[in-house]
Formats: sequence, structure tokens, C-alpha cells
Amino acid sequence: MTKQRAGSFLVLPFTGLFCLILSFYSAADNHQKAELEELKRSILTLQNQLKNQRQEKNQLQNQIENVEIDAAKLNRSIGSLTRKIKTTTRQLKVLQDKKIKLGKRIDEQRSAIAEQIRSAHKTGTEEPIKLLLSQQGPQLLARTLKYYDYLLQARNQNIKQFTDDIKQLEITAEAIKKTSIGLAKSKKSLEVDQKNLAANVQKRKTILYKIDKSLKSGNEQLANYQKQQERLETVINAVKKVAATIAPAKKKYPSFISGKGKLSWPVKGKLSHSFGSPRGGDLHWDGWLISTSSGAEVRAIHPGRVVFSDYLRGFGLLVIIDHGDDFMSLYAHNQELMSETGDWVQSGEIISRAGNSGGLTDPALYFEIREKGIPVNPKIWLGKR
Repeated sequence: MTKQRAGSFLVLPFTGLFCLILSFYSAADNHQKAELEELKRSILTLQNQLKNQRQEKNQLQNQIENVEIDAAKLNRSIGSLTRKIKTTTRQLKVLQDKKIKLGKRIDEQRSAIAEQIRSAHKTGTEEPIKLLLSQQGPQLLARTLKYYDYLLQARNQNIKQFTDDIKQLEITAEAIKKTSIGLAKSKKSLEVDQKNLAANVQKRKTILYKIDKSLKSGNEQLANYQKQQERLETVINAVKKVAATIAPAKKKYPSFISGKGKLSWPVKGKLSHSFGSPRGGDLHWDGWLISTSSGAEVRAIHPGRVVFSDYLRGFGLLVIIDHGDDFMSLYAHNQELMSETGDWVQSGEIISRAGNSGGLTDPALYFEIREKGIPVNPKIWLGKR
């Protein structure tokens, strides 16, 4: 009795400790979820403010924005359908190969069963009875009867396998039919999206031409750049405040500073405009403009959390990643966003696909690195290609 009580007293503290640990992790998870929701609410508020500002601007800018947002949706749909078609095509090939193998096996089984039936017919059903009435010794008789039993089992097994394979062939044929129908629907949807995208591209060209005509003088173009920069600064200041409240990642990553001079380029391409080069008037480039191919993979240069993933006038589809220690990286003019606000991303992870959103004529990626909200030269941070 005393031992049982002692055991009970020992179990209780461990049970309490286990419950305490569980409640700690549960509270930590709830806290992180609350932080993520707060981040999304803050970004949503910012997006609504920007939307209200956009409504006050001229119609041409609103039109180009709507067209580019529609294009982003179409590009995402096309990408998704293309991947689905590739997967379905592979599945269809597997099913067709399976059907061919089953067909061959059924033919072989049909021949084997036919041969067994012919053999049984020649032997006759009376053969085992004759053996029993024969003068053979008991051991030889037992072995011979066992042999007949094996033959019978093998025949039954072959027949069962034959019927199972026929059923499997029917199931496979039905699966091929359904997969083929699904593939045809996906291809049709892809064709529609591609036509809509082509019309969208043409519409965008027309609007861009009108915008270029509306910005008659260099001063108007310069004023447009300044407004774009002001909008970006508004976003940067907002996400800086939000990022300051976010807890660091659970996994320990190397600091951003430790990667100085060794970070990978965000996209494959050619540098068109470098940091500090003139942009007109007193304005200079605060980052790099990298010419690249449409749809090129854009990758995070360092682990971090996506604090902005949306459209921003003048920069198009924009991704901003907070890397901690007051460092951020920006990726603009994308045609498709592959990451969402709140996502943790790894170094080298695909976060978007390059394009020309934000009013560019040719596909390019505008890339910035910021320290404490101030643009710094990417050259000293990125390694050689």
C-alpha cells in the first residue's frame, strides 16, 4: 500500500510538468497565430489606404493596374493548369502502361489455363480413382495424389488471378477514360486563359501608350517617379512597424550580416540600372533593375518572413521580405506572386516569377536591400554570379 502511494506521488509531479509543457507550446503557437493575424490585418489596412489613394488618381493608371492584376490572376491560373496537365499526362501514361501489361498478362494466363484444361481433358477425371484402385505402394500413391492436388490448386489460382486481372483491366480502362476527360477539360481551360491573356496584353499596350502620351514632359515623368517612391516609402514604413512586433522564426538562421558579399542573386539576368545611377532630375536608383525573361524564377536571397505580397502602383506585383536585424529585401514588377503575406521563406525559395507589371515595357526585376528602412547598395551584399 505504501509503495503504491509513493508511486502515485511520483507520477503526479511528472503529469503536471507534462501538462505545463503542453500548455506552454500551445500558448506559444496561439501567440504566433495571433501575430500572423495582426500582420495580415495591418497589411490589409495599408492596402485599403493605398486603394483609397488610387481611386483619386487618373483613370489611365487605374486601368493599367486593373489590367495587370487580371494578368497576374491569368498567369497564376495558366501556371496551375500547366502543372496539372503535366501531372495528369504522367498519370495517364502510367495507366496506359498498366493496361498494356495487364493485357499481356491476361493473354498469357488465357493460354496457360487453356493448356491446363486440355491436359485435364486428356488425363480424364477418372485418373485419381484408377490410382486408388491400382496396386501401387501407399507412399507412391500419396505422392501422386499430392501432385494432382498441387495441379488443381495451381489451376484454381491461375483462374482467380485471371479474373482479378480482368477486373483490374476494367478499372484501369475506366480510370484512363476519366483522366482523359479531365485532361481535355484542363487543356480547354488553358486555351481560354491563354486567349484572355493575349487580349489582356494587347489592352495593356494600348493603355501604356496612352499613359506615355499623357506624360508629355520630363517634369511630369519625374513627378510620376516621385509619387511612386512616396508610395513605396509609405509601405516600407508600415511594414517596418509591423515587422518590429513579429517574433523571430523558431528555427535558428544565420544572420543577414553573416551573408554579406555571399548572397545569391534573386534572378538570372543582366543588370540594366545599378544602385545610385541617375533616374532623372535629383532622383537616383535605390536598387537594381535586372533585365530577365518573362516568368523567370525569383528567389529569396536570405531566410525571412514575407511582410508584403500584393500590387503597388509603379512597382506592380511586389514582395517584401523581413530578414530580421532591421534588414529587408524588395522584389518588384513580377508577373506572378508565389508567396503570401505571413509566409516564412528559405534562402533560394521561389517567391515570384518576373514580369513587367507596374508599367514596364520589357520583363525585369527591380530589387532592393534596405537596412533600417534605408536603401543600401546590393553590390556589397550579393556574391558573384
